[in-house]
Amino acid sequence: MKDNKIHIVLLIILLVFFVIMFLLFGVDNIRQEKMATTIIVGDHSVWTYKDKKWMNLRSRSSFSQLSWTNFQVFQDNERMGEYYLWYQDKWYVFDAKKNAIPITGNLIAYQSNYDLNIRSFKQEEVQDFQSVYTVLENNNLGISSEFTSIYKVPFDIDGDSLEEEFYIISNAFPMDFDPDQIFSIAYMVKDDVIYPIYTDISKNTSFNGCKPFYQSFLDVNQDGIYELILSCAHYSVSDQVDMLYQFDQGAFKIIISNQ
Repeated sequence: MKDNKIHIVLLIILLVFFVIMFLLFGVDNIRQEKMATTIIVGDHSVWTYKDKKWMNLRSRSSFSQLSWTNFQVFQDNERMGEYYLWYQDKWYVFDAKKNAIPITGNLIAYQSNYDLNIRSFKQEEVQDFQSVYTVLENNNLGISSEFTSIYKVPFDIDGDSLEEEFYIISNAFPMDFDPDQIFSIAYMVKDDVIYPIYTDISKNTSFNGCKPFYQSFLDVNQDGIYELILSCAHYSVSDQVDMLYQFDQGAFKIIISNQ
């Protein structure tokens, strides 16, 4: 009789354990498997997410198949509303009556079976150069380097109510100085720790390199932790590079890119 009670208690404990594990992981896995979205970034990138996998749509025909379908449209990360998109040489936006809607800023649009949270942000001038000097020294660059782009973006990426600082430093496309090396570096500072995001350093061969900028901060999987889109613009007519980054286990990793 005593052994039966012990067995029953053990079974109850195991049952409770499996219920807890299912609630912690099983429900989230099921939710993730059902998520499906298509994200448009400017005129250069279309990404889809389905069955927990990202895919990069590259062909013009793939873009055209999305024409005249409804998207949630954002301009400079501010929501405009639900509109039709149509692609020819670029994306064009139309309302329900097919009246053209002008887009003067950076376009982000998505259609999905869940709410994809996109947040606006502001650039700020760099006042404290301590992390900038550290990053330059770590990359064997002079701390007296001149810049063509330097700013920071305060943003709470991990939902802890404390803003991290996202930096861009670059000397790409110099007009009135001639450095030996062209560099573009993006990084985050959290709790005085520097987390690299993007680093490109090369010999100066006249307007080479790629100048990065923060395109968008967005929560692509409803976990309360934001991903970021870092874009990089070439001086020439080459297509803009768009990269979707995730901060995971203390490091930034590219989930998908248009390259």
